[in-house]
Amino acid sequence: MVQNGWELDHESSIPLHVQFEQRMIDHIQSGEWKPGDKIPSERDLMGFSNISRATVRQAMNALAHQNILEKVHGSGTFVKLPKFEQRLEIAYSFSEQIRRLGFKLEDRLLERHLTPATPDLAAQLQIPEGSDVIYIHRLRMISGTPVMVNKAYIPYALCPGLLDESFDNSLYQLLVNRYQLPIIQATDHLEAVASDRDLCHLLQISNRIPIMFVERIAFTHDGTGLHVGLTHIRGDMCYFRINLMSQPSTLAIKKV
Repeated sequence: MVQNGWELDHESSIPLHVQFEQRMIDHIQSGEWKPGDKIPSERDLMGFSNISRATVRQAMNALAHQNILEKVHGSGTFVKLPKFEQRLEIAYSFSEQIRRLGFKLEDRLLERHLTPATPDLAAQLQIPEGSDVIYIHRLRMISGTPVMVNKAYIPYALCPGLLDESFDNSLYQLLVNRYQLPIIQATDHLEAVASDRDLCHLLQISNRIPIMFVERIAFTHDGTGLHVGLTHIRGDMCYFRINLMSQPSTLAIKKV
């Protein structure tokens, strides 16, 4: 028996496999099938619209070719996770970039409290050692799928009210709109790292998924240290692009 929402028009000039593709896309766009979800088996899909296995496979192959579905040998077929490109020429706000693409970045606040600045943190933010710093630990998700884990350190003296602010929007937007603290300059350090047990748990991934670690040091007016961010990003969902120009280059040894 054909299920509601899966009806096909056998009299239409539109081929059945194209109609069935659209039915699957409808389930993805409605949120019933989320990125990373395993879709029903071929047998179940055949039953939904009372069509042949060949028609189901034709539709699934077409969606896989469009990077909407992903077939994993021995595991099944999944709604493919989107992959986001981030250019590195600007001090970007990831949540703003995601919003412009039509997605919503959701934050789950894991921790927020005052902590004394360690010697390294004090040097990065150019504040006295032991100064109060606001520590914010967030899990960031797109359509319910965990994408990154972020830890932020911000001098308490610059924005004490941040301890009680909600995080419905971008942290950077909040710093600008509420405290008039825009990021004027920032330096990012990127490194590929292995995921540990805590990261795998938070990001809901296996330890085979690559992780990109980004350390950001950001400054506001007059070179005032504003923000140190430590972010672990799923490598299967994000990548970075850098536009390069021909000029003498330098290679330095990383300080551990």
